[in-house]
Amino acid sequence: MLGQTDKHNNSLVNRYKDIEVWVGGMPTINTQKLATILSDMPMIDRAIQTTGRKNTQTTSQLMSLTMMCDSPYRRLRQCLAQIDTKRNALNSAYFTHKKALVNIAKWKDKGDAMSLVKIEEAESQLTASRNTIEGALKEIGMYQEAYKEIMETNNIPADWDEVDVEKEEIAHHIRMAFRNCHKDLIQNGCMNMGTMEYLEQYGIHPMTARAFVMKYVDDCDKLIQNSNGKQMPSVTSLYDFLDRMVDEFKDAHKEVMKRIGIKTLMKEEYLFMDKQSG
Repeated sequence: MLGQTDKHNNSLVNRYKDIEVWVGGMPTINTQKLATILSDMPMIDRAIQTTGRKNTQTTSQLMSLTMMCDSPYRRLRQCLAQIDTKRNALNSAYFTHKKALVNIAKWKDKGDAMSLVKIEEAESQLTASRNTIEGALKEIGMYQEAYKEIMETNNIPADWDEVDVEKEEIAHHIRMAFRNCHKDLIQNGCMNMGTMEYLEQYGIHPMTARAFVMKYVDDCDKLIQNSNGKQMPSVTSLYDFLDRMVDEFKDAHKEVMKRIGIKTLMKEEYLFMDKQSG
């Protein structure tokens, strides 16, 4: 008895042969070449199962802009956003599949030539969608594992909530602002307008930030020069520098709050809180 894949391949063979007849022969693809293409199709079908997702797991987990943030809670939120997107896509595929089955049943009852064509088309689309559906499930599984690993690594409780997220936001933005400042000064020798505005929003004078970053850049240059290129600054040194900037400027935003007229940043009555203690 033929499996679903075998039935799909047989239908594909018949379809390609029909196309050859309909177009009255092709100037380049002859019968022999068509046979070669068809004989290689099972190999392609197997390999296509590696393409059901847009990005590899490595790219998704290390190169996503949001995953490259400075708060573990933001990384968790990125995982949740990706899972929710894929889950919605699966829900859509599920109902599309159910509608197609209903239509197929109707067309079978009709039994006319056009209905049979519609059945063949619908069944082909359902088979083709299997790889996309599996790809979405693989993405969900990957992000769920990443979610659990981030929680474990950062000792985050299962009942974390919006209060936890808000508590980490100042530190996150300080790190991001100094990271942008570091990039600007390395690339252009000066900060762009967006970076300066970002720093000021969190109470950090741009010239003060520039002095700290240039000191760090100078220290990295000396490390390389004094070792004749045998020692290089690691990315960990950058992370350590960003952490020091958090310690230095963790309260700087309070001056901005005073100027704006804000007394508190967290309005807890409008936050989702899941802990028993509130």
